Amino acid sequence: MIRVSPDDGSALHPASRLLHEVLVLNDALEHAMCRHLNINETDFQALQHLIRFHSMTPSELAARLHISTAATTAVIDRMSERGHVLRAPHPSDRRSFLLSPSPTAITQTLTALRPLFNDAERVVQTLAPGEQQAVVRYLDAMLEAMHTQIDTMDTPTTKNRSGRS
Repeated sequence: MIRVSPDDGSALHPASRLLHEVLVLNDALEHAMCRHLNINETDFQALQHLIRFHSMTPSELAARLHISTAATTAVIDRMSERGHVLRAPHPSDRRSFLLSPSPTAITQTLTALRPLFNDAERVVQTLAPGEQQAVVRYLDAMLEAMHTQIDTMDTPTTKNRSGRS
């Protein structure tokens, strides 16, 4: 992750600096999780989506990963071979199937992350109620800002000569 400072050259607020450090460490944590699960980053991203959304079609997964359906097929095959993903017939579309994370993959992921989740809960519980509310407001605002930034970056700003973006 790129280290940043404010445009005007003034010092970052400690909360902004710490949030940036959290984001940098999250990247390192994802790399460590990949090594722990013996999978690559794309497969880990796929696993995260499957754990979060419980099940999805291959085309939905491709859209979430921003990769082609052909590349998604390779991801699914790798993850299936390693026992990280399960395939089941789609209940309403017999041409498709649903993907879901395997119980083993969920257990391995949550077991690895549980100490961090427990630490986060322990720390927030030591704060006074007003402090907890301030943390929640700050994190909510940052999530909204991140969603806005993602949406802004995903919006095509120029069109090529064929009129497609």
